[in-house]
Amino acid sequence: MNAGRQAAAEALIAVEAGAHVEDALARLLDSGAGIAGRCDPGDRALAWNLALGVLRRRDALDSAMVAGAKRSLRTIDPGVRAILRCALYELAFTRTPAHAAVDQAVGLTRRLNLGHAAAFVNAVLRNAPPPDPSLPGFPSVLVDRWRARWGERADAWMHACNEPAPLTLVPKEDEAGLVRSLQHAGIVATPIGEAGTATRPVSVAPCLVTNLPGFAEGRFWVMDAAAVSVADLLADGIGEGSTVLDACAAPGGKSLRLASLGYRVTATDSNPERLVRLRENQARMGLPIHVLDAGIEPEERYDAVLVDAPCSGLGTVRRHPDIRWRKTTPDLLAAHLATLAKRQADLLHQLKRRVRPGGVLVYAVCSPEPEEGDAVARTLSWPIEATVDTTPGTVDPTQGADAHVAFRFRAPG
Repeated sequence: MNAGRQAAAEALIAVEAGAHVEDALARLLDSGAGIAGRCDPGDRALAWNLALGVLRRRDALDSAMVAGAKRSLRTIDPGVRAILRCALYELAFTRTPAHAAVDQAVGLTRRLNLGHAAAFVNAVLRNAPPPDPSLPGFPSVLVDRWRARWGERADAWMHACNEPAPLTLVPKEDEAGLVRSLQHAGIVATPIGEAGTATRPVSVAPCLVTNLPGFAEGRFWVMDAAAVSVADLLADGIGEGSTVLDACAAPGGKSLRLASLGYRVTATDSNPERLVRLRENQARMGLPIHVLDAGIEPEERYDAVLVDAPCSGLGTVRRHPDIRWRKTTPDLLAAHLATLAKRQADLLHQLKRRVRPGGVLVYAVCSPEPEEGDAVARTLSWPIEATVDTTPGTVDPTQGADAHVAFRFRAPG
């Protein structure tokens, strides 16, 4: 029984129970025991490919599963659903031979103590039609919502979100040198945007980041191009050497960007586990960031405050495909967005007190939903002097950047 397939199936079972797919895979593959003890690098890559691929194509896989099973989805055990989704994905979207995919799926039922379903799994895989790759890859609540707002651009974005996203590397200081070292290693590296005073991010194909030349030496960090533009929106509004509070900082990409540009950054986050990642990233990069422990309220005022607020994350569905399946009815989604918007507005108004008179406040979310973006920003009476909008209605939805919105305010005085 291949350990990578088992890890993918167990991760998908955990996602249905509410876990994030990246967390589930990390727990299964990085523990040093159990499945991890049986995984070689190829198995790890297979686990990630299957789990993320299934979540990107779940509607097509489920439609094929129901046709092959001749029963409704809800009558199929969650573990059996996960096994069938993995196998159907392999059959339709990978080069795995059909007999191997079916044999592994049947064997996996026994490995996961679902042996009673072995004959059922075998029958479904032999009777199911090929999954339809033209389906959006999203629940109807999001398909309808986005088509109503963006028209054909919605379909272009959803189609793009069903392919692995490129990696965006942000150089610490030497963009040209990083590109040369990557190209010397046979990696196609392309700078993003126009050359300017700030170091440009660099796009590469999806890969294991820790294996890239320069990672261990702290020559770059990973950060989506849209998130870079949010940090730069703040930087464009303040002077050299200004003080900045990054109030929702983990895992630290925007703090690193601002520190690399010469600003004096204080970073904090309410989640202590995520702060661990921030400190790890800071240590690897060697950039001067003052990190406050979770729960410690900053008392001073700053030249600029960045509120990259906790949100639905619906703008990151290409990189985090499990998010698209969390709220699958209009009522659930509306209630979720309303709850988030209340928290976001409270956070925005709380943190505006940390901006000195005449200073800058940036409010941002990695979501295209207006309830979390413009509606929250409009609760603040300060003037909006600049914005960032990388949602599909504004930028080319096929370019690979996440969908962020950000608003830069100028404090009175």
